Amino acid sequence: MVTLPFQRPLGLWALVAVAVFIILYLRRPKPQEKIIPSLMFIMRDDKRSKQYSFFQKLLTNLLFFIQLLSIAGLALIAAAPSAKLEYDVTLENTVVILDVSASMQAKEKGVSRFDNALKEAKKILSGRNSIILAENAPLIVLENENSEIALDTLSKVKPRSTTTNIGDALLLAKDILGDKPGRIAVFSDFIATEGPDIEVVKAALSSDNKLVDFVDVSNNAKNTGIIKLEVAKYNTKVYIKNFNSEAAQRTIKIVKDGKTITQTSVKIMPNSIENFVFDTPAGISKIELEPKDDLEVDDVAYVATPPKTKISVLLVTNEKEKTNLEFALESAKDIELNVVRPPVLTITTKKEKLDPYRQDVIILYKIRKNEIVPGTFEDMEEYAKKGGNLIIAAQDDLNDLNTKDANIVEVKSRINKGTKVCVEAINQITKQFEKERCFTTASSYFGADAEKGTITFASADDKTPLIVYGGKEKGRVAYYGIMDDTSDFKTLPSYPIFWDLLINFMVGTEDIKDFNLRTGKIMTINEQKVKTPSSSLTTSKLLMDEAGIYEFNSKKFAVNLIDEKESEINLRSKIETQKEREELLERSSKEHDFNLEVPILLLVFIFMLAEFIYIKRRGDV
Repeated sequence: MVTLPFQRPLGLWALVAVAVFIILYLRRPKPQEKIIPSLMFIMRDDKRSKQYSFFQKLLTNLLFFIQLLSIAGLALIAAAPSAKLEYDVTLENTVVILDVSASMQAKEKGVSRFDNALKEAKKILSGRNSIILAENAPLIVLENENSEIALDTLSKVKPRSTTTNIGDALLLAKDILGDKPGRIAVFSDFIATEGPDIEVVKAALSSDNKLVDFVDVSNNAKNTGIIKLEVAKYNTKVYIKNFNSEAAQRTIKIVKDGKTITQTSVKIMPNSIENFVFDTPAGISKIELEPKDDLEVDDVAYVATPPKTKISVLLVTNEKEKTNLEFALESAKDIELNVVRPPVLTITTKKEKLDPYRQDVIILYKIRKNEIVPGTFEDMEEYAKKGGNLIIAAQDDLNDLNTKDANIVEVKSRINKGTKVCVEAINQITKQFEKERCFTTASSYFGADAEKGTITFASADDKTPLIVYGGKEKGRVAYYGIMDDTSDFKTLPSYPIFWDLLINFMVGTEDIKDFNLRTGKIMTINEQKVKTPSSSLTTSKLLMDEAGIYEFNSKKFAVNLIDEKESEINLRSKIETQKEREELLERSSKEHDFNLEVPILLLVFIFMLAEFIYIKRRGDV
């Protein structure tokens, strides 16, 4: 239905000009007929001339109608006419939200959910188009462009290996549209693993001039995949879930450098989880499930370890028999232990030559004063200042050892009374004592004052520091004040763990967890060339939205999906049915006020141009 309201009704008085024009036209003088003898011969052709009188009158009347319409049009413009017409909001602004999460890679009969979403998205492009990719964090790849550019952009989009955040993508679409009318179309399987509830957001977005359309592209794909990965220094545990209603048989392979180093076969019952533990290989390795199923992205997981896997430790001791400390250090898989007996520090007990001051850590443990070469402690202090790591252990004659400035505590007299040894603070070294902070006892210990700026990890009942850590210019020094001969700590299971943690802490060994990440993480790095699983790019802000190995900062990082919700691809969508979608689209037509001033002005211009051409041809100008 079309109506013609006027925004300036008083302008209709200008139509009086039409009446004036008609009156003037009717009152114009009529020509008089006179017979001129010299023209008598023309009257002979009077009968023939009457044949054209009709056309002459028509042409005369045509000029009248042109002028009449021009005047009427100008009068209407003064009244500012407008028309209410029905139109489709989708023709003006279209925002496409395309789910590119991992679950969209699920295939049925060789066709993925993403393929179907892409096909449907290309059909609804119109007017000005914007495209948002719904990853774990929504990403705008196109804003307010024509359909041709939008089609080209869609053809380049690929599914990623992240979780889904449709709720925030809808809010981002709202910001793009602003006050403009338009359509928001979401193409997804609606496995929303992150962000606000999409139905709540949709209800908030629904308005008179915006249309939110959900297009479900889910299929009947089935999946058994890796849902959890616990990577530790020595072993890795992988969890596999069967999301199907029937049992699944899978082979788990651990692959390194293209070779299978271990494999096992497991039967997983319906909707059940199985786990598998294996030794963590050094470098880069891969976990594979075979045979592959409808969602391949969670059939593979990668594992990465820090570049430096061995810490060189030099134990300086005059004990002829192996001590509990030596056994503890030998049991650590990431420690390469060498033992020397003073005064010779360059020949190990295995008769191997080494440079003592090129070791990552030096431990002074139960050494004899008369076996120490003069200047040894000065060399140890210099070693620490230049970036080395030195650990000094308490012993019976500690006061007699001239450790110079190598130590970070001022040793006082020996205290011969029993005491509990309790941690002062829970940190990377003392985390194993969180439940039982007083982890051992000692019958004797040395009184000591820690230097300013050091950290006391553990102390006696009287707050005498027993385990102290501090910096020494570029290096680090630790004081181990628990004398193993007067304490049972050396016999506890926590003893080798403590030494391993202390050495790794001092060396600054990188945590293996920092090398094994989940997809969707954004890292800020120094601008550099980064190698991703599929390409290379130069960037300072890296979005890890692909599963695989990334290389930057001269290191390799493993990135995996690892998300149970995203892998559960057989969940049924809760969005509206196709019938509800059709009803929604039928309501997309709305009335809109269209101003007719410009179209009428254009018509008036055409009429006036036609009048000019007509009188020009007639010869009046």
